[in-house]
Amino acid sequence: MSSSFAYRHSPIWAQELLISAKSSLRSTMREGRAFEAMAAEIHKSEWWSERQLRGFQSQRLRLIVESAARDVPYYREKYGPLGLDFEKLEFPDAVASLPFITKADVREGGKSLISEERRGPTLFPGNTSGTTGTPLKLYQDLPAINRENAFIWRQLTWAGLRRGDRRAWIRGDVIVPARQQKPPYWRLNRAENMLMLSSFHLSESAAPAYFDSLTVFDPVVIQAYPSSIGFLASWMLSAGLRHRGRSLRGIVASSETLSDAQRREIERAFGCAVFNWYGQFERVAAIGTCEHGRYHLMSDYSFVEMLPAENGLFELVGTGFNNLSMPLIRYRCGDLVRPAPATERCACGRSFPLIEQVIGRADDPVKLPDGRSIGRLHHIFNDVEGILEAQIRQDRLDAIAILVVPSPTFNDRTRETLQSNARCRLGDGIALEIQMVDSIPRTRNGKFKSVVCNV
Repeated sequence: MSSSFAYRHSPIWAQELLISAKSSLRSTMREGRAFEAMAAEIHKSEWWSERQLRGFQSQRLRLIVESAARDVPYYREKYGPLGLDFEKLEFPDAVASLPFITKADVREGGKSLISEERRGPTLFPGNTSGTTGTPLKLYQDLPAINRENAFIWRQLTWAGLRRGDRRAWIRGDVIVPARQQKPPYWRLNRAENMLMLSSFHLSESAAPAYFDSLTVFDPVVIQAYPSSIGFLASWMLSAGLRHRGRSLRGIVASSETLSDAQRREIERAFGCAVFNWYGQFERVAAIGTCEHGRYHLMSDYSFVEMLPAENGLFELVGTGFNNLSMPLIRYRCGDLVRPAPATERCACGRSFPLIEQVIGRADDPVKLPDGRSIGRLHHIFNDVEGILEAQIRQDRLDAIAILVVPSPTFNDRTRETLQSNARCRLGDGIALEIQMVDSIPRTRNGKFKSVVCNV
């Protein structure tokens, strides 16, 4: 938002009008009649029995696989030699006979993964660097966006939010220039009754202003990156403070790994339950937290298989139910979970399978000379083409290096975009270098970290 000329050169009241106008337009598209119908549907499906859920999965899988084999060039080529007879196939078990696909397959397949029946201007492109620093472009239609939004709202409902309630948002939106050194580090989105706070200005000196703004706004629910709300919680506890608002019912953390210790610290500081939502850009698996604090695999969201890994962990392999325009079938996420025993049931009464632990991204926050601590910097690589893999590395407080494994399309424009994206979030007070490398080093156990801070 703040990258636009009009926004950057407007007073705060006008910026808030621009934010609200953009939010109203997005809500009109994402929360109309279609959304309301989907939201009502998934509020019913959360109480389905295991038998009902399995029947729904079978129905959706048959629809997705059959239409993909017929209308999607990529799957026509892959499934043709298999001689699939859909009159005889029994889902969901029949999915196991289909090949896996990976992020590399999706990158290589490109638009051949888009349904020929659904191509056109009604598809919305999206880009992400994911957990490997490797950019990926996917397309989805409006029904897929609406349905994704409906599932997120269900999680917010579990946390205690109702439509129209006040909520706070600390999730990486660039709403304040990185060079700004005094509050307010937030803007009010009146269209959604949401206080949007910057994730890029958190520091010990700025924390009191954040604390006071949340007290005055008194949100019912806070949506945040764990690194952002975790930093604020640590500062509050060290200062002997607790959240002073009276309305807060829950905090919904997402997009980063939330450790048990971090959860406990946030709950102590804010005096409410912390809910964790796991999803991915590819939309092939979702895990949410119920009112009893247990992780549930959303089996009305997608069909998920679990491949044995190591130490009792399993890799998620998902087939999404939402996006028929660019379906991902048996997509290997690379993320790991530890499932609960199959016979275990949650006191909430829902039939969704229980997950004991989600092993997601474990990136370091970047530390800046002005005292700021910034996590979740994947936005730097969004919409940047010409990169096979990338990593942000900090070995000194006054300097950051961006390691890039370039593709043949990397050029000066790519470098300029990367520099601009980084400066927009980090400011000018730190040296920034882009280094071309042949490969990105892995950790001792072979894992990839997209942000490494050795300061």
